[in-house]
Amino acid sequence: MLSRRVVLATSLRTALLRQPRAAAPAARRYSVRADRHAGESAADAVSKIIYKTPTARKTSHHVHVLNCFMQDEPGILTRATGIMAARGYNIDSVVVSRTEIPGLSRMTITVKGEQAVVQQARKQLEDLPQVWAVVDLSDAKVIEREILLIKLSTLGNGRPAGAGDSCTPRHPLPPTAVPPARPADGGDSGSTGDAPLAQVIESTRRLGYIRNLAAMFGARVVDVGADCCIVELCAKSERVDAFMKITAPFGILEAARSGRMAMSRTAKLSLTDDDAPEALESDGPAPDLSHLPPS
Repeated sequence: MLSRRVVLATSLRTALLRQPRAAAPAARRYSVRADRHAGESAADAVSKIIYKTPTARKTSHHVHVLNCFMQDEPGILTRATGIMAARGYNIDSVVVSRTEIPGLSRMTITVKGEQAVVQQARKQLEDLPQVWAVVDLSDAKVIEREILLIKLSTLGNGRPAGAGDSCTPRHPLPPTAVPPARPADGGDSGSTGDAPLAQVIESTRRLGYIRNLAAMFGARVVDVGADCCIVELCAKSERVDAFMKITAPFGILEAARSGRMAMSRTAKLSLTDDDAPEALESDGPAPDLSHLPPS
């Protein structure tokens, strides 16, 4: 019995002596991590954030959005865009649609240029007899949306989908050029002899990636084929540009954009708030009324 007690005591003492040594490397790792975080001050962390944050590019030309309300008459669109073209503007987008009032149309023009010249073009638009009013939404709080329909290939960027005349032409074609006909068996002319089952599996895998990207941007797949799909996106113009760039590796076969549509936000955000003080605010100084005759 005495020998057993001595053996148990010796083993217990050995276990207790070994336990701090085994825990020392883990404690040392945590202390090193703590020292690393403690060595970086708040100023260093903020400086990293500032230097890593991208800055906007400075340009003298600003984007101007004009809402032109005009009568629905033939030729008015040509006359309105002719005024902008005479000023040397490259119109980014023009969207014409009917309003809730019969016979009245809304034309949203998006141009880039100087503020003074855009205001001159705005006054010339207002001088047209068919134009009721032109509202400049450049500095106002607006809701902007643009609709995109994009056809993406599910076979890869280097694999054409469908017939050659169903996609956007990549280079000008002479009038006598005839697009290549699609083979009768339904395969593409650039096929490398892959098995149809392998193409279906690859197409399904790429379609899953496209669905995930579309869900992140709030878009949806509206049409699916054996070799391509069509995605619809309604968002801001900047978000549409980002979606087109991120889906370019899949192979963009066609893309159609509706143009920028804009509508001013409502000024009253609550029925309980009093908006009278905001209406009395003025950008310029108060007019001098001392020279007016007494009433």
